Amino acid sequence: MKFRTTAIALAVTGTVAAPVAVQAGADEIYASARVGVEYKDGDGSDTADFDVRSVGSRFGARGETDLGNGLTGFGRYEWGVDFNNGDSDDLSGDGSISIRHRYVGLKGDFGSAFVGQTYHTFYNFVVGGTDVPWVGSGFNQVAYVGRTDNGLSYAGSSDAFAFGATAYMSRDSGEDAIDVYEVGASYTFGNDMTLGAAMQGTAADIDDGDGTPIGNSNDEPVFGVVLTGVMLGDASIGLGAQVQDDDSSFIADVGFNNFYAHLEMEFIDEDSPGNTNGTDDVEPVLVTLGYNQPLGRKTRMYYEALFNDADDGCATADSDCDGTWFYAVLKYDII
Repeated sequence: MKFRTTAIALAVTGTVAAPVAVQAGADEIYASARVGVEYKDGDGSDTADFDVRSVGSRFGARGETDLGNGLTGFGRYEWGVDFNNGDSDDLSGDGSISIRHRYVGLKGDFGSAFVGQTYHTFYNFVVGGTDVPWVGSGFNQVAYVGRTDNGLSYAGSSDAFAFGATAYMSRDSGEDAIDVYEVGASYTFGNDMTLGAAMQGTAADIDDGDGTPIGNSNDEPVFGVVLTGVMLGDASIGLGAQVQDDDSSFIADVGFNNFYAHLEMEFIDEDSPGNTNGTDDVEPVLVTLGYNQPLGRKTRMYYEALFNDADDGCATADSDCDGTWFYAVLKYDII
C-alpha cells in the first residue's frame, strides 16, 4: 500500500496541505465526532492522569457556485467542538465551540483568491506537507503557522509549479498597510515528490521599523523549506526545515501503511525571545508515533504516543516541562 507523508493528516483533519480553493467541492454540510481517552504526564504539571476528551471534532458547511464567465465563488464555515475544553477538572466539560475555518473566495483561470481564517501560504507550502494531527505538531518548530485569521491570499499554478502569497491586515495603532506577509512556491517532480519553500515577514522588512512578532516572538523573517513524497518501497518520507535569525528547526516524517512517525528538533539561540531559560544550545525534541486503524465506512481508530523533551526550555527550567501523551480516539463521520 502506497502511503503519502500527508495521508494521516488528511484523514484526521479532513483537509489537505494545498491551496484552500482546491478543497472547496460540491455544496455540503458535514460533521465528524472524534472522541477518546488521553493520558498526559508532565508538561508543566507534577501529576499524571487520564481524561476523556474530544480530539478535533468539528462540523461545518462548504460549497461553490458557478458565476459564469469562467468564475466560481466558494466559501466555507467550520466550527470545532470540544466538550472537555478549558480548565474543567471533571468530565462534564464546558461545551465550547471554536472557529476553525471561515473564508470566501473566487477562482478561475487566474488561480484563486480567498480571504478569511483558514490555511494560508506559509502553511500550504511549508508546514502542511509534514503536519501531524492532534497534539503532535508544532511544539518544536520555529514557526508553526496553522489556521490563521485576517489573511488575504492568492494561489495559482502553472504545470508542475504552484505559487501563492498572503497579506495579513488588522486595525492597530501602527498604521501599517500590511502587518505580516507570506510568499511561497512549490515544484512537483518524479514520483509525485514536491519541493516547497516559503517566507513569512513583517512590516519591519518594508519600513525598517518594528514589526509584528512572528515565529519565535521576534520580527525577523522566517524561511522554510519542505520535501515530501519521497518513496522508498511502501514507505514515504517528508523532510522540512525552518530558520529565523539564529533559531532553526528540523522535521522528519515517515509513513508506512497505516503507521507513521514524526520527529521535530529545534535549536534556539541564547538571545532568542523563544529561549525562556537564557542558556545556549537549547534543543527541544518532539517524537510522535501513531497508528491509523480503519474499522469500516466512516469509522476509524487513531492511536498516538507523543514524547516532548523541552530541554529545560521553559520558565521554570524544570523537567516537569517535559511531556508524555497517549491517545486512543474513535472517529466517526456523522454526515
